[in-house]
Amino acid sequence: MLKFLVFVVAGIVWPASAQHRRTIHVSHYHDHDHEPPSISVGCGFGYGSEVYLATHDTWAFYKVRSAKPMSNGNLKSTCEEAGMRYPCFHSSQNTPWCTHNYYWASECITYEGTGYSCRTLEMLSNKLCGHTDIVYCPPLDDTFVYTPGRWGDDSAFGVDYNTHSDDLLGADYNDTYALCAVAMCGTSPCVHGNCTEDFGGLVNYTCSCESGWEGTHCDRNIDECLSSPCVHGTCTDGVASYTCSCENGWTGNNCDQNIEVCASNPCWLGGTCLDHVSGYSCVCPKEATGKNCETVAFAGECYQFSSTAAAHPDAARACQTQSGHLVDVEDGQQQTFLADTIAASTGASTWLAFKTAPVVPVFLYSNGAPFLGPLQWSTSEPADPCDLCVLLDSSDRFLAKTAPCVEQHNFICQDAQTLCGQNICQNGGICTSCFGDSSAFCECPDGFDGKTCEINIDECGSNPCQNGGSCHDDVNSYHCVCPTGYQGDHCESDIDWCSNLQCPYGFVCQDFVIFFQCVHPSPVARGFPYQCSSASCPDGMYCTQEGVSDFSCRPEE
Repeated sequence: MLKFLVFVVAGIVWPASAQHRRTIHVSHYHDHDHEPPSISVGCGFGYGSEVYLATHDTWAFYKVRSAKPMSNGNLKSTCEEAGMRYPCFHSSQNTPWCTHNYYWASECITYEGTGYSCRTLEMLSNKLCGHTDIVYCPPLDDTFVYTPGRWGDDSAFGVDYNTHSDDLLGADYNDTYALCAVAMCGTSPCVHGNCTEDFGGLVNYTCSCESGWEGTHCDRNIDECLSSPCVHGTCTDGVASYTCSCENGWTGNNCDQNIEVCASNPCWLGGTCLDHVSGYSCVCPKEATGKNCETVAFAGECYQFSSTAAAHPDAARACQTQSGHLVDVEDGQQQTFLADTIAASTGASTWLAFKTAPVVPVFLYSNGAPFLGPLQWSTSEPADPCDLCVLLDSSDRFLAKTAPCVEQHNFICQDAQTLCGQNICQNGGICTSCFGDSSAFCECPDGFDGKTCEINIDECGSNPCQNGGSCHDDVNSYHCVCPTGYQGDHCESDIDWCSNLQCPYGFVCQDFVIFFQCVHPSPVARGFPYQCSSASCPDGMYCTQEGVSDFSCRPEE
């Protein structure tokens, strides 16, 4: 043994076996009269090698070589690096004063008492040498045991067989052995799983974990929340399970099901409903806008269809707050438009602006002018004016009908379209707005589409080019690039090579659509082969000699 540390700076070359963690094999001899011989696992007796000592209770004890000073901290790290645990100076679990008095810590292993000593080294000496005098037991030479609280320098307790001495301060010694231990199945090391021993001279065990547990000893709860299963919520981990607490607007086991606000079809006039966490939005057709696609442009005017009912005076005030007024129907085409739009949206009876004058029994427009018509009335209408207002009746094909102004019905606000204060239309589109610039519409030039004229209409979408021609989209037009041999706006005609070109004198032209060939009818009489030149073929084609005296003109690649 190196009795004392000499403080000399030196380089230590560690064997390869000490640099890698290995599977620890535990001897499985429970018959203490037939202990197995000491076994070195790994690379001989280099640093990090393990030497088997004995088995007691359900623990196999090893000494593991280390180059470090044998403090308690270094002893602990040596065992852990070897994949083992470690006993304390006192380690018996059924003798209270051994584990709860001194020289023991809760992280140390415990084992069944021997009946004669609770000192770990004395237990091993009795098994290895037949007595408890540890300084006269050769296998314990240079072996140190974890001894917390004995010395102020955190030394482990050591034994030297050569000098028959013990109580050695580990901090003063290096190149010695740490006393370590490995559990076998008898200790029930698999906290939440089944233990299986692997026999074969040496023994190792493996743990098959129950669902929801992992780790070497099945002691680590698998965090099912690590995969973030709660798409829109907070995850709480359980054992082999998890629970999601969903955010507002979401439901389902994984908070991945949006509460279906769109099920009520809130978007009118063909609008598409998009469900969001805090509500919904509508993708409206080009001719409509608004939260529910409720605002529509027609013949230079904007019409906003309400989704709620109100008495006629309240409806009039609601329209005024929108910088508009209740709708005035001035012709049959306008009434038909309104009736069709109501049917495609609320389907409810809807107030018009008409109401009786307070003194003169006539109907008035929204601006107070006398009603002149025309208006398509229901049978027996209009009734004698007497504080009456006019609506389009949903029960009678949206024909006009009088009703007490205090009744609650849906209503339509109207406002004239004017040029936008800020043009939102792209590509030369004309922007008009209404209701205080809260609603805007774009009139797109030919060739463009979209809410803001942002889409260049692809005129090539109908594949107009024939015979393999490639279509190139332009603004409100397209053009075709034809392959060799075809011509026309849509590449619909094949080129008649032989009518447009002439073969050399005495040759006959043969048209093959994408190329042509000049053939001499009497190659023998000609007497010599044709020689291609730059003048043999038109531009963009190359000459190829074919046979004895023929040649072809083909498009260049």
